[in-house]
Amino acid sequence: MLGLMMVSSLYGNANAQSLAASSAESQFTQPARDIMSLFQDKADAATLFTPAFIAAVPAEQLAMVIKSLRDQFGEPIAVDAIRPMDVRSASVDIRFDKAVVSFTIGVLDGKISGLFVTGSRTADDSFAKIIAELGKISLTSGLVLQEITPQGPVPIARHNSDARFAIASVFKLYVLAEIDRAVRAGERRWDDVLALTHKSHPSGIAHDWPYNAPMTLQTLATLMISISDNSATDTLIAAIGQRKLGAIVRASGHATAQDLLPMLTTQQVTGLKMPANAALRDRFLAASERDQPDILAEASQTLSMPNLDLSVYTGGPNQIDTVQWFASPADIARLLAWLEREADPVTRAILKINPGIAPVNAARWDYLGYKGGSEPGVMAMSFLARSKAGKTYILSAVANDDALEIDQPRFTQLMTRMLDLAAQRDASAIRP
Repeated sequence: MLGLMMVSSLYGNANAQSLAASSAESQFTQPARDIMSLFQDKADAATLFTPAFIAAVPAEQLAMVIKSLRDQFGEPIAVDAIRPMDVRSASVDIRFDKAVVSFTIGVLDGKISGLFVTGSRTADDSFAKIIAELGKISLTSGLVLQEITPQGPVPIARHNSDARFAIASVFKLYVLAEIDRAVRAGERRWDDVLALTHKSHPSGIAHDWPYNAPMTLQTLATLMISISDNSATDTLIAAIGQRKLGAIVRASGHATAQDLLPMLTTQQVTGLKMPANAALRDRFLAASERDQPDILAEASQTLSMPNLDLSVYTGGPNQIDTVQWFASPADIARLLAWLEREADPVTRAILKINPGIAPVNAARWDYLGYKGGSEPGVMAMSFLARSKAGKTYILSAVANDDALEIDQPRFTQLMTRMLDLAAQRDASAIRP
């Protein structure tokens, strides 16, 4: 975040919106030029920004951000584009020596009320360049980008796409897929009420709710996907059962389903990572897939929330090669393709609540479904996208490092660039 965004809502009627659209670009032309002048050291921030922005972002902090942008992207050259978002905000592209950087600006009473960096794309960007940069984030990384056609998937870009990776919370897509199958089969309804029986640790919000709080299936699924709620996830896994989850993993085309089965709850993964449970972990890992559920059942109290030590996530990567959820980018792509073919409308709506990237970039797509996941040493992002020209794309990428943290903002920026390029393919015939 670069600044404090203070924007009013859209006008509530069509006439006001039409009037705003007709004058929008001229309304933002001068503020965009002002930002450009600021980046070129030709303007004083005190004269350009609202008092609230200046109070929230001291001059020293703003100067450091501007210096960082220039160090990374070179000298600012020109305002390339202005795209009004509503009557008080716009997306602005500024061309630097090395890249075009996108910002969201807010304008209030003629002054700039907000300034956010929302993305960047390098000159002559390409899928190959992005994959090369992904390799610099982590030597253990993989990616697949494909177009889904009536004849099947058409690869656009690939990098270690069939390799096994820890995928963190992306595994929750398999839970969603089984819920979707059960609803379409008439075995469950979205308005079925389930008790919140398996509270886990954050991420999410349900860990603060009372045990046995009544929740609909749709609410639990929405929390699991949109904010990666672990308590909602573990409650759903308990309600579904490991056998059915195993069936959906295999049906979706996971090439080595045994790597993901039995599907662990978030509590179990955390508990098995704990040094105090090393003997239990060794016994579990040495057991067969058939015997592992019995070991987990015997250790249910040990692996329950009151006995978990969350410090296992504070000292860097921990057991990410052994105690995690595992799949390849190609496995996740097959799962998303399965959902694209089969999914109920509610499932599709749940997937698009959190687009995973900045709104200005997400808006380049007619539909953008997303699930990501991370823990120390693991970063994964997967997207199901439909272009404004009606073409469907799947992007799944993962980076693992058993020694170092993954640079998550940089990883997200690379995925944003990958999606931006894919969105342009229909109009500009960009090829890898």
